[in-house]
Amino acid sequence: MLHKTKGQKVFQVVIVIFFIIMCAIFIIPILNVLAMSLSSTNAILRNDVGIFPVDLTTIGYKQVFSNDKILSGFKNSFLVIGVHTPLALIGTAFAAYPLAYGDFKGKKLYNYMIVLTMWIAGGLIPSFMVVNYLGMVDTLWSIIIPSLLGAYNIIILRNYFESIPTSLIESAKIDGAHDFTILFRIILPLSKPVLATITLWIVVARWNEFFAPLMYLRDSKKYTLQVILRDIIMSSEMNEFNMTAAEGTLSIPEQLRNASIIISLVPMLVVYPFLQKYFVTGIMLGSVKG
Repeated sequence: MLHKTKGQKVFQVVIVIFFIIMCAIFIIPILNVLAMSLSSTNAILRNDVGIFPVDLTTIGYKQVFSNDKILSGFKNSFLVIGVHTPLALIGTAFAAYPLAYGDFKGKKLYNYMIVLTMWIAGGLIPSFMVVNYLGMVDTLWSIIIPSLLGAYNIIILRNYFESIPTSLIESAKIDGAHDFTILFRIILPLSKPVLATITLWIVVARWNEFFAPLMYLRDSKKYTLQVILRDIIMSSEMNEFNMTAAEGTLSIPEQLRNASIIISLVPMLVVYPFLQKYFVTGIMLGSVKG
């Protein structure tokens, strides 16, 4: 066993202290929001709420689950994620496969064009014009289709594909397998770590998507959860949400806002542990080659 030098021990202590501080910076605001969602009106008015609830109450959560707009936002967000994620994974795999194993003219240009999209965006007005021309404005497809492919995801997946031994591909081709068979029967099953990582990125991005639904959607019944949360947090009047202040004029708005934020975090907190074991492996193996 190697003995650590004094300098290494000091460095390790500094790193531990640094990460403890960073964890506190990120966790304390969440605990404060959670405490406020469970505290009474008077406690909130007195500014007595820290990281623990004061005068425990669950009225905010009751209002969340009895509000049709919030429930509709959850439904729309889950619908977008459920449709977008598999389509995005398949599209990313189709784009990455020829970059990794294709032998065709213009391959380098194809690669450069994909990388270029990471640095040069199409622009807000052109993007809206394209979505409008395709008739997707005020539909959930306006959130799903335009963001299906991401250059970074394609590059990560391509790098992972390139780390798979080419002997497997050559053997499959000798046996008469076509590209679709190779991709779906050999490459993708061997790429579970990086696919899980990209899935996590896609789900988080779509769950937190705010600007696209705000820009493309007109019907409030089609709003995703993040747009509705924005309306709750930004609005000074809660009449539009058909709320009645049972414990005072401030109780429903403040408790509802904080309860809505906490509930919006739950799906990501549930999904992440199941994909965490693939996360580091997928990143490390997917970025071996540049």
